Amino acid sequence: MSTSNEQYECDGCGACCRSKLVDIYEIDTLRNPRIAEQMIPLREPGFDGEIGYLNCVSNGGCVFLRDDNRCGIYTTRPSVCVLYEAGSDDCQQCRLDAGISRLEPMSVTKA
Repeated sequence: MSTSNEQYECDGCGACCRSKLVDIYEIDTLRNPRIAEQMIPLREPGFDGEIGYLNCVSNGGCVFLRDDNRCGIYTTRPSVCVLYEAGSDDCQQCRLDAGISRLEPMSVTKA
C-alpha cells in the first residue's frame, strides 16, 4: 500500500491496459469520436452517466494500446484512464497479476 508521501511514475508496463473494463462517458466520446466507435454501448446509462465501456481484457488489451505499451490516444484517452494512478493498489495488483514486479516509488532528493 502506498503512503501519501510516496510518488510513482508509470513505467509503461501496459498491465492496466490489458486487464480492465474501462468505463466510457459521453465527454470521452465528444473528446475523441474513435472511442465511441470502439466502445461497447450500454442499453441504458449506467452509474454516474456511463454510456459504455472498452473491454481491455479480451483480445490482448485495449484497442488503443500500441505495440510499445503506450496509449495511441493518450492526449484524448478516457477520463477513467486519466484518473488512474501509477502505484495505486489497483496498479500494483494489475502488475502482479501480469507477472510484473511491483512499481517502486520514485526516489526523491531533498534540496
